[in-house]
Amino acid sequence: MNRELREFRRLERICREQAALSDIDIERIGLLDVAEDCRAAAAAIEAQSLVRRRPLRLAFW
Repeated sequence: MNRELREFRRLERICREQAALSDIDIERIGLLDVAEDCRAAAAAIEAQSLVRRRPLRLAFW
């Protein structure tokens, strides 16, 4: 899971860097869209990881 998270973060960074260098609007927009998708995927992986690590608390009143 860590490997996937690192890969999505790396792809996001690369897309943003390439978008900054792009002279063509549609290319820049496409790269930024892909970067946002990578960010969302990384966030989902992080959230899933937090849910798995959190101990289950049961309240018995």
